[in-house]
Amino acid sequence: MMRPLRLEVRNFRGWREGTVPLDRQVTVVLGDNRRGKSSTLNAIEWCLYGREIEKKASGIAERADWEIERRGSDAGVEVALSIEIEGEGARIVRRRKAGAGAREEDELAVEVGGARLEQEEARAWMRAKRLPDWETWRRACCQHQEVVRGRLTVAEDRSQVVASLLGMDEYDRLQRVLKDQQPGKLIGEIDRELGELDKVVLYRLRAPSEELYESERKLEALGIERARLSPGLAGEIARAAIERAGALAARLEIQARLPALESEADEPAVRKWADGWGSQVRKESRTHERLASATKRRAKLAAEIEQLEPSEARWREARKRLEAEHAERGDDAAQRRSLAESERLVEQAEAALRAEDRALAVLRETLELLKLGPHGERCPVCETHVPGLAGQIEARVRSGTGERAAKLAAERDRARARRAVLEGSIRTLEKLAAEEKEARAAFEGRRETLAALVSPGRLEGGADLLAAARAEEEALAGEIASLEAAITGLEVELEEHRKDSERLRELFKWRAAARRAQQRADLTVSPEWKGFQAAVDEAAAFAADIDVLGSMAREAQEERSQAREAEVNRALGEYCALIAGREACLDPRVRVKRTPKGITYEIEDAGGGRALSILNQASLNAISLSLLFAQAEERAREGLPEMLVLDDPGQSLDEDYAAGLARAIERVARHCAVIVGTTPGRLAERLMSHVSHPRRILRLAPPPIGERLEDGVRIESQEER
Repeated sequence: MMRPLRLEVRNFRGWREGTVPLDRQVTVVLGDNRRGKSSTLNAIEWCLYGREIEKKASGIAERADWEIERRGSDAGVEVALSIEIEGEGARIVRRRKAGAGAREEDELAVEVGGARLEQEEARAWMRAKRLPDWETWRRACCQHQEVVRGRLTVAEDRSQVVASLLGMDEYDRLQRVLKDQQPGKLIGEIDRELGELDKVVLYRLRAPSEELYESERKLEALGIERARLSPGLAGEIARAAIERAGALAARLEIQARLPALESEADEPAVRKWADGWGSQVRKESRTHERLASATKRRAKLAAEIEQLEPSEARWREARKRLEAEHAERGDDAAQRRSLAESERLVEQAEAALRAEDRALAVLRETLELLKLGPHGERCPVCETHVPGLAGQIEARVRSGTGERAAKLAAERDRARARRAVLEGSIRTLEKLAAEEKEARAAFEGRRETLAALVSPGRLEGGADLLAAARAEEEALAGEIASLEAAITGLEVELEEHRKDSERLRELFKWRAAARRAQQRADLTVSPEWKGFQAAVDEAAAFAADIDVLGSMAREAQEERSQAREAEVNRALGEYCALIAGREACLDPRVRVKRTPKGITYEIEDAGGGRALSILNQASLNAISLSLLFAQAEERAREGLPEMLVLDDPGQSLDEDYAAGLARAIERVARHCAVIVGTTPGRLAERLMSHVSHPRRILRLAPPPIGERLEDGVRIESQEER
């Protein structure tokens, strides 16, 4: 037995995020139109079946443009259904990442017993627990408001529903399998295969001549006329190619093992050698390597020659600037002596200025003492009376702070300026010396590099390096031209060998085709022909067996249907009576009819007439729901996992029918959990007030004022009984 417990939804259609409790025998999802009832029920289906419920391929035409993701969300979709099955809790989770393509597979997982099963393991667990597949769910476990009448009016759906009620699922599947394996189809297939075999036989008979003609045409394209063709021509071309290869190996100093062609037995080895000779020569020849080395050496030599003269010019210019500086200001030692003398003069000037400042400071202090004492003409040190002493000191202070101090400061500044000039001159001299040294080192490095690239013999006897380098470059240019010519000749020779290889390959084919064209074969004695005849006999016997099995299956199906017909009609009539009331004169019956092609099922009234042709929408809905409830009850009695989902089942039903539908739901809820999505009204009231099973009503809230519906479905309140 299966019992739903909880549904967790995120970004699915109308839902942004939420949890829906489903652990009561009857759960009513209540809300006005566009409040998310269908989104809630659809979430259960999507969790179980994924892409099978989407698009028109689901069997529901209205889903051709279905959208799963909630609009305005850039997050993925996730739905989890928690169930209890066979006394064990399990959680089925399906996820789809944002922006997933139509061919991209959803993530499916089953969390059970502390383990997590994913993808194929999860699907295998669901099959092992006998959870219904999508087609079974669509016809036997769920009432979709889009196809409420399809259960009756679509012949294939009606036949499958009635077959399921009668316990004919396996018989029906077997009948379809046998129908697909009709003897006529098998015989037709054999005839087609025989026709193809005839084509193959005709092709094989004329193929050698066509192959021979095609081979001769290819040889003409390779320069061999038909008049030259003979069985021994391949040997002549092969021996000539081997002789040229030997001469080439000797010229290139390649160690090569060349094949010998003494008989046809040697031809495979010759073909293998001919196909690989070009690659072997290119791999072992040093000509390309020597060309690359000479080209690289010449490029480096040319670059060094180009840089040598500018490098020498930079060095000579740096040396010239250094010599000019020496001539103008003297060498480094003389300038450093002048700098030392200038620093001595700066120190003397600063010492004289400091002494003058100290003397003036003493005179100022003395003047202050004289002004503060009673005797302004008496020396504060020796007590000697000096007339006008204070005035003399004051005059001395004024003269010291004036001309003498300015003179000493000017001498000090002149000494400092001279020192700064000498320091700048020394720095300039040091910079010029460093530049000259660096330029000389760069020039000498260039010379050393260039000398290393020149052959030693060219520098004997004191030869000019630059002239020797240019002569070396000219020699390398000649060597490169010679190597390039050698490589061009080698490629021409290898190209001719490649053509010989193609000629040999095609000549061997031509010789084999010529031999086959002279032979005739009796196809009727071949093992393949005998095998085909045996297969035809077996197929004929199999077709006869299929025909017999089909007849037996139809008889067994008819017997089983007749045995179950009364019981099914009783259950169907009881549910119709509960929904419509016995006074409504709805007494639908299942009728089993045998035709030459198989068993069909119809819905008839008590008089044997077709019931569907005269019923209104309410009556059709009532019979459709009765079939659904009878199926659910039958599946539950057989021990199959069952859960019934009804999406707005009260369509076109008046108050009396709605009350009857509540009674029917109460009955089917004895056998399985029922989840009902409906609008406020008579049906919801009856389900909460008259049903005896544990039940819960979930009221979906309208969107708050100022918010959009796209902001998400939410549960406003819950009521349990």
